[in-house]
Parts: sequence; structure tokens; C-alpha cells
Amino acid sequence: MKKILVLGGNNPVAKQMITMFHDNASYNVRVLSDVNFDDEGSYIDEVKDVNIIYSFLGPMDVDLNFEALFSALDEVNPPLEQFIMLSTSGIDNELNEKVTYNNVDNVKEYLNEQRYAVKLVDEYEVPYTVLRPVEMTQQNNGKLKIIDEGKAMDYGKVSFDNVANVAYNVVVKKEFINQSIGLIEEK
Repeated sequence: MKKILVLGGNNPVAKQMITMFHDNASYNVRVLSDVNFDDEGSYIDEVKDVNIIYSFLGPMDVDLNFEALFSALDEVNPPLEQFIMLSTSGIDNELNEKVTYNNVDNVKEYLNEQRYAVKLVDEYEVPYTVLRPVEMTQQNNGKLKIIDEGKAMDYGKVSFDNVANVAYNVVVKKEFINQSIGLIEEK
């Protein structure tokens, strides 16, 4: 049985994805929420035997969260096989327009923090997937379109359901390994 640790389980996408794992006996899911994610000690006991980490942290300070997390991972050296990070569209300068992000006052700082966090994930050298959704909403906004890294994309909307499904399939179906993918729905 693979052990999954979900960071930031209060995120709506995380909540939906976690329910998808309830019926899958191949995985044991633990959720870490409401702790000081900037403190290495918050992770030490949680990462000891983890195989897969999902991060739904942010929007701000995910870089600081990841510095603490990766320090703990270096100390514990768990059997980590995969890392999935929910980030945002715009980190690769792929958007065709200027964007205002929800709950973000300083866009430049926000994107830099996200980029640094992705760099930490990449440098850890375990298979990873970075999810770069546009604005996430409760309702479906059309057909899901996946945009490869380096390709231009518009800023639109994508449902929590579709992002959760992709996050789930990254692990269960081994999709989009070592990729950063944009997620948008189009009519």
C-alpha cells in the first residue's frame, strides 16, 4: 500500500481529490492541515514513511513552506516516489494577458515564490507533476484542455472537479510525470 501525504487539505481541490482515494485500497491517505508549514518540525513525523506527497499549499509563501518541507525530507529520507504540486498558470510567462489572482496583492512576488517552489521540487529529483490551473471555480466551464509547458495559453476558468481528477490520475494512472501542465476549460 502506498502512503500519501496531502499538504493543505482544506483546499477545495484537495478535498475532492481525497474523496476519490477513499475507495482505492492501494493508497493510504493522510492529510496535514492547520500546522505551521514554515516549520521543518511540522513535517518530521509526517514524512517518515511517505511515498507520495501532494501539495495544495499557498497561494503565498509556498516557497518558505517548501524550504521547511525539503529540509525535513533531507533529514528523514523517506521512500518518496512522487511529488505533485498545485501551482498556478502564469509561472512560466505562458499567459496571453495580465492577470489578477485571487487573494494575491503582489503578483510579481507571488509568481516568484511559486517559481522557486517548483525549482525546489525539480531539484529534489523525484518524479513530479506541477499543475498550473487558471482561475478555479465550483462549476464546470467547458471541456478540459491540458496545455504543455512552454505553450501560450489564455486565462480562463477550470473547475475544482477537473483539477482534482487530473491530480488523482497523476498518481493512479501515472499521467504527466515530470511535467508542468496548464489546466483550462474551453467551451
